[in-house]
Amino acid sequence: MLFDVETEGGMVVPDRFIQDFGKLNIARVIYRGKLTGKFMDDVRKEKYGVDEGVVCKGGRNANNLWMVKIKTDAYMQRLREAFQDDWENYWE
Repeated sequence: MLFDVETEGGMVVPDRFIQDFGKLNIARVIYRGKLTGKFMDDVRKEKYGVDEGVVCKGGRNANNLWMVKIKTDAYMQRLREAFQDDWENYWE
């Protein structure tokens, strides 16, 4: 599944990515707007129906693009069970 594209000019910004690649098998867009604590909490509590979590992206061009991962609490629990003391190596 496509969720990032990098060109010689850098990473493709979110709006352009959706515009150019939206007809392909890209990651589902579940939210567009300001990144807030409530959104992050809702992702952690699985209110968007994602299995592992989400990648949030913003910025107007390749020079100020930012990305952050937000994982669900259930995914964190699966990591703890699978990797015990090393689970944080696979976290956000």
